[in-house]
Amino acid sequence: MNRYRITGTGTIGAAMLACLLAVPVQADDDTHKQIFGYIEDVRVMELERNMRGKLDTGATTSSIDAREIEKFEKDGEDWVRFTVVNRDTEEDQQLEEPVTRIVHIKRHGKDSQERYVVELDLCIGDRLISEEVSLTNREKWNYPLLVGRNHLAGHVLVDSAVKDTREPSCE
Repeated sequence: MNRYRITGTGTIGAAMLACLLAVPVQADDDTHKQIFGYIEDVRVMELERNMRGKLDTGATTSSIDAREIEKFEKDGEDWVRFTVVNRDTEEDQQLEEPVTRIVHIKRHGKDSQERYVVELDLCIGDRLISEEVSLTNREKWNYPLLVGRNHLAGHVLVDSAVKDTREPSCE
């Protein structure tokens, strides 16, 4: 195991360490990960609007605040119809998406929960990432969108000390 020692006296050593840690990891091209805060505006392309999202590296899958979730069949496939409420304007938007899979969520002290999963396009900064999102009622949570590792991995680094680093800018 490699160990590094910053030599110097007191504040000089600490200043050297702070300089090393302050070096940005991001690059302007699409091949490198970009740093975002733990709370960001995220554009849900299917809704054509931004939602407040918590970028949560502790969550595997992403989830969106969905209401009135109804499964139906279309062309022999399972689809789901659901409503997303804009918390700022109280306006409802309805989406219909094919069901990718169904997950069973184990909850501490409660019954397990079955959730439909659909694929949605989320824009974080200039990163457009298509990935699975589970549908669940998140009205009691602070943020209507939880962006998990499935959307973040390979694209985004999260700095838990900052938020609102940049607006979504995907075409």
